[in-house]
Amino acid sequence: MTRQTIQGISACLATLVLTICGTVEAQSGDTGAPAPLPTRPVYGQGGAATPYYSKFDSPGVRRAQATSADTAPIPPSAPVPPTSDGSTPTAPSGNPAAGASEAAIEATNTDLSLPKAEREGGGGDPTDAQIAAEEPAAAATTDETKLLMKLLRIPEDNPTKVYGWIQNSFTGNANGRPKNGQNFGVNPNNLANQWMGNQYYLIFERAVRQDDTINFGFRFDNLFGNDAQFNHAQGIFNRAFKTNYFSQYDPAQYYAEVHLPWFTEGGLDIKGGRFYTLAGYEVVPATGRPLLSVPYMFNYGQPFTHSGMLTTLHLTKNINIYNGAINGWDRQFNQHYTWGYIGGISATSKSGKTSLATTFVEGPEQFNTFLPANQNPIYPTGVVPPPAQFAGQRNPGYNSNDRFLFTTVLTHKWTDKLTQVLESDQAWETNVPFALGNTGGFNRHNAQWYSFGNWFLYSFNDKFTGVWRSEIFRDNNGVRTGTAADYCEFTLGGIYKPKPYLWIRPEARYDFTNGPKVYNDNTRNSQLTLAFDIILLF
Repeated sequence: MTRQTIQGISACLATLVLTICGTVEAQSGDTGAPAPLPTRPVYGQGGAATPYYSKFDSPGVRRAQATSADTAPIPPSAPVPPTSDGSTPTAPSGNPAAGASEAAIEATNTDLSLPKAEREGGGGDPTDAQIAAEEPAAAATTDETKLLMKLLRIPEDNPTKVYGWIQNSFTGNANGRPKNGQNFGVNPNNLANQWMGNQYYLIFERAVRQDDTINFGFRFDNLFGNDAQFNHAQGIFNRAFKTNYFSQYDPAQYYAEVHLPWFTEGGLDIKGGRFYTLAGYEVVPATGRPLLSVPYMFNYGQPFTHSGMLTTLHLTKNINIYNGAINGWDRQFNQHYTWGYIGGISATSKSGKTSLATTFVEGPEQFNTFLPANQNPIYPTGVVPPPAQFAGQRNPGYNSNDRFLFTTVLTHKWTDKLTQVLESDQAWETNVPFALGNTGGFNRHNAQWYSFGNWFLYSFNDKFTGVWRSEIFRDNNGVRTGTAADYCEFTLGGIYKPKPYLWIRPEARYDFTNGPKVYNDNTRNSQLTLAFDIILLF
């Protein structure tokens, strides 16, 4: 699949969604007119020679995303979507009860049928129309997942929330355990044939209210466990923890936020600090994505977090506009970094069944000085480890290392039970240092990568949702993964919730390339993994 083909698909998706949204708005028979504004709150061996490309592949890189909304993904289903904190409301059995709690309403923020930009955990906010469409269902539910708040005897309607989850997983490699112990390409469950303590996640949050008052909020996410290296930001605890060990920590998000009831009926939200990116569909928080593993496009092609400022303008009840200044991809604030831009738009049809989100990220994403030759070795994805003689030296081409990323996500609820998600990404970067490998001297080269993904989520009942994901990711120059190739994966899995606070997610995943042998210590061009995780929300 060529870059031109994928760009064409992306343009078609944008045209299709605008047509659908416009048609839906014009249909008088459409259900659920929006109500007044509701209150709502690689790791290393990249498969080839150099160990640094993947965010999960052991010696290497990381990635991530989330918020109260990210915490609880529940696919679009006949049953109600999950709560913003990882909890999953039960399906209503009669007339909605009046006086929904703030916690219940927050649940709308993590509906897996929404693009990441419209899920708070994904860096953005749901449109007012989406909230209104789901508010009746949320009103009829009681949050059964905030066990910690119940233990601490914090009232459910308290604006300050304390909650989280524990996630453990096991992934078996059908090809046998590789010598390096890695399931290349399968992240964050990258360790073969062994248990992982992926996420021990704790959140402190006070969400802003979407009303006609000026009000303030904050969020602080704490990520303990193996996945902390996956979300690592350059400049925070560099070389503090051993790669692929459970004993790791990352302050995944920390930001302050204000809601200003100005400019439009929905007002303007402004957040500043470290937050998850808007780009793409999947997220880092385990409860905010449909499967244990993530696709190549997410792990190798997109940022996880940004440090900076982001505004969300609720232009109408159906449209949000995002604009922000960021200090780069996956890095801490640094006065020596050149600032970049992130922006986008998300739109939801009047019925809430169709959503479109497009995002654009631009800026110099290499570093003004080359990173150490050995960083434990955790390197941001797309940053090639420098030869020893260049480590720590000034990067003479820093201001010309521009990276551009454009993502488009279209979601549609075909029925109360079936939802489809489509994503198309295009990206390129200029003058990537050492892109040609360790040639003994300084070299740089342009890089391109692009991808297309498809998800189907089918709710069999209020306890089980089936998930199918297929994807193709083209790393044109090998800068993102370590080997230039077409990477494909098919994953079949499910989300089983015997209790609202207990999730079990099995999956079978098949990965293959168009020829290059990147799996099982570079001996095979395909790989089959069987995995499952168990999540306890509290």
